[in-house]
Amino acid sequence: MSAAPHSSAGKASLVDQISADLADRLQRGELRAGERLPTEHQLTDEYGVSRATVRSALHRLESLGLTVTRHGLGTFANAGTTEIRADLRQLNSLSNTIASLGLSSEMSYRSRVVRSATAEERRRLELPARAKVLSTERELTADGTVVAFSYDAIPRLVFPEQFDVKAVDGSLFAVLELHNARVATALTEVHAASGNQVGWGPRPAGSNYVLLSQVHYLENARPVMYSNTFFVEGRFTFSLIRTR
Repeated sequence: MSAAPHSSAGKASLVDQISADLADRLQRGELRAGERLPTEHQLTDEYGVSRATVRSALHRLESLGLTVTRHGLGTFANAGTTEIRADLRQLNSLSNTIASLGLSSEMSYRSRVVRSATAEERRRLELPARAKVLSTERELTADGTVVAFSYDAIPRLVFPEQFDVKAVDGSLFAVLELHNARVATALTEVHAASGNQVGWGPRPAGSNYVLLSQVHYLENARPVMYSNTFFVEGRFTFSLIRTR
């Protein structure tokens, strides 16, 4: 096991590298369910980083449901680590979430069009009558397996007048940031969904989905994107830590 390279990108990138490597070891079964992970001291030596960096990486694994920490005993691998897991509290691009687990991700666009906003989109995005939106349909894969379909709407006014919709590619968060529109927060509703009208192309018949219906906001609390993303049940799992 080689140590994580030191990089000028700083602590955050080291945390990403270490958590992705440990997640990969969990996925491959190197660290089996119920087995204790190496101690913080051992991981510090193994990766050649500070204990604070190791702790941040371990906390990320726990927030994803991949591990559980038992005070005084250590950190243990959790059962069911073959699914892609995401912390529902963290607002990250889907591609980055998958990449952070050491998997290859691809965002494929089925469509990118400018059209009139629907009544629901006008309400969610606080748009006037006859407003236009950039509408996209995207498919997300992890290591070649479809894990989600997303339907998104962004106010057309976010983009300059001479805007080529064909240039939209990859993460929509990144596309928005290119136009000085950084997503800061999101109001998220979680629903169950099913039906052949969700998605396109080859997919399991009668698939069930976890639907995240989200309005994304800028730092000034202006809504900037409305998304309905359908995650294939059993391929993408959301978790969070609850306390009392």
